[in-house]
Amino acid sequence: MTKQEIGALLALATANFPSMQEKDMRPTANLWSEMLSDIPFDIAKAALIKVLATARFWPTVAEIREAAASIVNPGILTPAEAWGQVIKAVQEFGYYRSGEGMATLDQTVQKAVKAFGGFREICMSENIDATRAQFMRIYEQYASREKEMAVLPESVKTFLGGTVKSLPA
Repeated sequence: MTKQEIGALLALATANFPSMQEKDMRPTANLWSEMLSDIPFDIAKAALIKVLATARFWPTVAEIREAAASIVNPGILTPAEAWGQVIKAVQEFGYYRSGEGMATLDQTVQKAVKAFGGFREICMSENIDATRAQFMRIYEQYASREKEMAVLPESVKTFLGGTVKSLPA
């Protein structure tokens, strides 16, 4: 995002908070420039407008990034919706066509199914209520991680994806 685009975002925000109009916005502009630079302007603007629609306080970078992530990827399923996908696939494909069943699932749902023990494990379950509860807990953890990763700046994602896995001693 260019400095002019950051300026346009700040102008929107300050219009919503008249008390901020007399303040020096250069530190905020620098922060937003660094923390929002990986978000295309049109998405950042839509995200800021979404935040401003309900904001009682000056918007934070976190609120803007969360709103942008929800605009770009509105389809993170709830645990109940994820379980619904699994049950539909189990009913349609069953034990013997588990590969085909897995292919119909959302990527995050697939991860949760694999962590649970696999599609066949769910098909063979004798206590579907316990299976559902366990699956939903697992899925919730994966979905939470997906949401968390979605709001991180690209530079942080790149760093996390690199070889550094822990803090230096």
